[in-house]
Amino acid sequence: MKYKLFLVLVALVFCVKINAQNTGIEYELALNSGVATAESMPFWMVANRFGTIPNVVSYGLVDASIASNNNRLTNALTFNYKASVIGGSEVSKNNLFINELYGGLQYKNWELTVGVKHNELRWEGLSSSNGSITMATNARSYPGYNLRLTKFVTLPFARTWLSVKGNYGDYFLNDKRMVSDARLHIKSLYLKSKLSSKLAMITGLSHYAQWAGTSSKYGKQPSGFKNYLRVISGSSGGSDATGGDQINVIGNQLGSYLLQFNYEGDKHNWNFYWSHPFEDRSGRELMNYPDALYGVFVDLKKPEAFISHVLAEVTYTKHASGDDPHYSDEFGFHAASGMDNYFNNGVYQSGWTYFGNTIGSPYFTTKPENEDGITQGIIDGDNRFLAFNIGIKGMVKNTAYKALLSSTTYYGWFGSEYVDKPHQISGLLEATIPTLKNIPVEITLGAAFDTGTYRPVNFGGFLKLAKRGIF
Repeated sequence: MKYKLFLVLVALVFCVKINAQNTGIEYELALNSGVATAESMPFWMVANRFGTIPNVVSYGLVDASIASNNNRLTNALTFNYKASVIGGSEVSKNNLFINELYGGLQYKNWELTVGVKHNELRWEGLSSSNGSITMATNARSYPGYNLRLTKFVTLPFARTWLSVKGNYGDYFLNDKRMVSDARLHIKSLYLKSKLSSKLAMITGLSHYAQWAGTSSKYGKQPSGFKNYLRVISGSSGGSDATGGDQINVIGNQLGSYLLQFNYEGDKHNWNFYWSHPFEDRSGRELMNYPDALYGVFVDLKKPEAFISHVLAEVTYTKHASGDDPHYSDEFGFHAASGMDNYFNNGVYQSGWTYFGNTIGSPYFTTKPENEDGITQGIIDGDNRFLAFNIGIKGMVKNTAYKALLSSTTYYGWFGSEYVDKPHQISGLLEATIPTLKNIPVEITLGAAFDTGTYRPVNFGGFLKLAKRGIF
């Protein structure tokens, strides 16, 4: 099914292209290489790069892409597409994979995308998890469809103070997993309230569910339209579900709440955000209330200044709804309580990962692959941590730079906490020199380091040469 999806997408691209009023096809060819002093890359050289950088001692990549936007079909309907492939040395266990491949139709504020498309990069790429603890830019993007509002749309009964935004999508998880051929359902809903001429508040939630597929341990998991309705509504499973899913929600369901304040000043813009995870009833009811991503982002409204943007974040996941273990009810089934094992699941044992990388915040460390090349979720206890992140972006003459510095402490699982809590400091500095008359390519170079007791002490560097244009 997933291969037919790509064939349909490619056919759609070429069919629509014939009749579309094209604005030009953009191309990019990039060469990217990196090297480290340890047997793996420093943390920030791999994290939040859409799963494209292999975690090895050295690599060399070629990234080729074509894209076209705003191809007008009618006055209100536009079409866009992109195809991007990456190949080279030490890229997973294949030397070539699809980075992005999608086609999209946009009508007014609505957009339908089919294929593999990256999430939009937020907060100038300075956030440790793209502003959401559950959905970062750390893993590859998955094939499927997504229907979304491209911007906040005012509601008819509250045009002056309330607007709405959201999305609805379904995807295939086509990597090697403990539950093969699993599916992923995603939806979100956000409300934006205008509190004053300069201050707005955004509240909402994102909901995710891994479901269907076949487990090597538990067999075929519930699928079909009836169970899909249970998935999207967060209901418990039917008679064909495992015991826990018959009492709790079907599949591996999780999500996050968002509370955000946007202040637009004359000289600065300020954004305060709180992204709170939930995996069961205790999280939905905020019993794990301290656990969240807390962040502040400042736009100094001087894009060419030495410092144009500043970000500071704290990520805390130590509480996990307390140390009361999950308990069994009178029927012998497990019911939700404490010890929220973030990003892990008893049936969907690859957890909240895709192609070996955590889908959410990269501070959650995945377990090593087993002998079959399958990731078995997040390391127990390494999903209880306290992390700080500072990011700065700016310009030095014509050169743009970005700097990150993070500090992370891991606590271990309840009852077996780490005595000497491993601590890690990781940093990154990268700079981009634009295409000049005497330099026909854009040059990006950077250096990163890890120090502490969690990862190997490490230093690495990378170089990227990119050529862009329109034909």
